[in-house]
Amino acid sequence: MNVAALCLGVLSFGDTSGYGIRRAVEEWFQHFGQASLGAIYPALAKLTARGAIEVIGAPDAPLEKRDFRITEVGRAELAAAALATDGSETVRSSFLAGMFFAHLLEMDDVHRLMSERLAGLRGEQRRLRSLPADSMTEGQRFTIRYSLTVVAAAIEFLEHEGQAIVTSIDRTTRHKNQ
Repeated sequence: MNVAALCLGVLSFGDTSGYGIRRAVEEWFQHFGQASLGAIYPALAKLTARGAIEVIGAPDAPLEKRDFRITEVGRAELAAAALATDGSETVRSSFLAGMFFAHLLEMDDVHRLMSERLAGLRGEQRRLRSLPADSMTEGQRFTIRYSLTVVAAAIEFLEHEGQAIVTSIDRTTRHKNQ
C-alpha cells in the first residue's frame, strides 16, 4: 500500500492529528509498510485536496497539529487500495545486499552484519509482541501473527544457518588469500 492508503488506514480508526497519523504509521504498520516523515504530510495534503479526508478543528494549524477525518471518498479509496493488493511481498534488505557481497568484506564486518540483523529482528519481535492485540481486529491480529512467524523463522535461520554461512565465507576468503 502507498503512503496515502496507510494514512487513510489510520484515519479509518478515528480522527487524529498529522502527528498521530505519523506515529500510528510507524507503530502499527512497521511490519508491512513504511512511510517517511517527508512523505506523510504531502500525502495528507493531496488526500485533503481530493476530498478523501477533511481537516477538523483549526485549519491554519501546522500539518502535524491539524486533526483529520476520513470521508466516504476516503473510505472508498482505502477499500479500493486493500482490494488492489495481491499475494506478493517485496523484500528490500540492506542486510541481504551486504551478505550478497560478503566475499568482499572483512570477517569482522560479516559478523557485525549478522549481529546487527539478529538484534534488529529481536527488537522487531519484541515490538510486535507488545502491540495491543486484544483491541485489534482479526485481520490486524493476523498481520502480527504472520510477521511474528516470519521474524522467528529469520532469527532461527540466522542463529543456525547464519553461523555456518559465516564459517563458509571465512574459509572461502582465507582459501582465496593463500
